Amino acid sequence: MIATLILSGILVIPAPQAVHTEYRAAVSTQAKDMMGWAPSLYRGKWWDAKWYDIRRCIMNRESHFNYRAANRTSSAKGAYQFLDNNWRRGLVYMMVKESKETGDGLETQAERLFTIPISKWNRYWQDRAFYTALQSGKGLKHWNAQVPGTGCW
Repeated sequence: MIATLILSGILVIPAPQAVHTEYRAAVSTQAKDMMGWAPSLYRGKWWDAKWYDIRRCIMNRESHFNYRAANRTSSAKGAYQFLDNNWRRGLVYMMVKESKETGDGLETQAERLFTIPISKWNRYWQDRAFYTALQSGKGLKHWNAQVPGTGCW
């Protein structure tokens, strides 16, 4: 509901708040596409174009660009194969914190992810989780290659 104010007999209706670009990306049609490579829809606090090639390599190695991927022998889920049992809560807490800090309007949507397996998060949220875990390169160790010659950096 939009609050109104009457000044000198004139009805004043405040302009609606602009919708944050992160919010638009999270609810876009592109966010629902769960297969294939595309540049990240996320452009928030942790995004940086310099990780483009590494992100692409990690996605290819971990899931062959499948956001619905689920490992048969572990709880690894999604395009980046996060261990769902270990990562979901922490990732959601970090993304909720970012939403509060930036005012992107996604705090409630992020909180809903607590109960949803990572492989069911849309493209936007999985990409956001990747950049959040990456932490400007500090989190690269989470994707260290176990087989020589299969690394991305």
